[in-house]
Amino acid sequence: MNLITDALKHINYRAPEREFYYWLLLGMAFIPLGIWLDDQIFNHIMQWQTPFLNTVIVFLTEYFIYALLGLFGAVTLFRVWHNENNQSQLVPGCFAVLATGIIAYVLKSYFATPRPYLDLALTPLVPGHSFSFPSGHTAVAFALLIPLWRINKWLGISWFVFAVSVGFARVYELVHYPSDIAAGAILGGVVGATFSHSESIKLFKVLWKQLEFRRQSFHFACGFLCVFLHWAGALRLRFIGVILVAGLILSLASQYKQFPLLGKMLSSFDRPRDQDFPGRGAFYFCLGVFLTFMLFQKEQINIAYAAILILAVGDSLNHLFASQVYKYNLPWNRRKNIVGIIIGVSMGTLAAQFFVPIIPALIASTIAITAETVPWRIGRFYLDDNILVPLLAGVILWILV
Repeated sequence: MNLITDALKHINYRAPEREFYYWLLLGMAFIPLGIWLDDQIFNHIMQWQTPFLNTVIVFLTEYFIYALLGLFGAVTLFRVWHNENNQSQLVPGCFAVLATGIIAYVLKSYFATPRPYLDLALTPLVPGHSFSFPSGHTAVAFALLIPLWRINKWLGISWFVFAVSVGFARVYELVHYPSDIAAGAILGGVVGATFSHSESIKLFKVLWKQLEFRRQSFHFACGFLCVFLHWAGALRLRFIGVILVAGLILSLASQYKQFPLLGKMLSSFDRPRDQDFPGRGAFYFCLGVFLTFMLFQKEQINIAYAAILILAVGDSLNHLFASQVYKYNLPWNRRKNIVGIIIGVSMGTLAAQFFVPIIPALIASTIAITAETVPWRIGRFYLDDNILVPLLAGVILWILV
């Protein structure tokens, strides 16, 4: 694990402690205040609601925030491939948003707090899809606050106003208590401050130079994004099909000298063997997601979510750690090792168990990730793991669940 170990040796882990304590103190002040407001705020909210304000609030939380986050991701990707070293100040912000979203969802499942409109028998502007505590919208919004503040103070102040507006909007929509907003803001603030700290950025700069880290980070993020967008009703099969066709067109176009920037962008995430098919990994990843959603629909959609997360989390970490550990190699595949399998199976199970029972999740993750270590070839045809892992995991879950 030479690269990761060498990077960790140069990190001062105590440096971010002061910022962590600042956010902890804010949490000790604002979360109790939020709890005190929980029983009082909704009587006032009902008096403030107007048709015009309702439209603005719904647009802010259901469309505008996702558009801004998508724009931030697109700009980050542009900066990464435009930079000679494939790095950008925006990358820690993307990791912060992803980590915050995952932690918020885990906490929601753990606390299982009902939405306020259910407790108070009210009609929400937009029904919630999950539990209440903490607010995921607010957490994700505040996750970008400190990263943007460190890039530009005025940008940070503007984003603070936006993040506070998102928190207020979620209470206004009757889908969150004020304590949910306070907890979400503290969660996002802590994660954003940690990921954007100078010591964290030093670690990112070292890791980001490695191709496998960039590839698996991309797969990890895209897997969670696909599951979330489909769960939220914003991603359908036809849209994934359009992405696949567009991906093939971009892959072909990148091979022509007239599009040098496109070729450079794809090469930032491609292995050397992918020169004849730029963007191969991304294409097969989308194809695996497409086939999984196509096979497991409606009543079986949780199987699709679990299978995709086994691919995104388990298989990505398996590849990442297998590329860094040079011991305990498997006899049938010297590029794989038992450390990668154990970590991949453990994390794949952890991710999948939010949608299926833990024992089937463990069995499916173990079989799918172990099967990925076997080179499945018939002549010149190679079965890509981005297709094998989710489909095999999905079939096993279908049998067991």
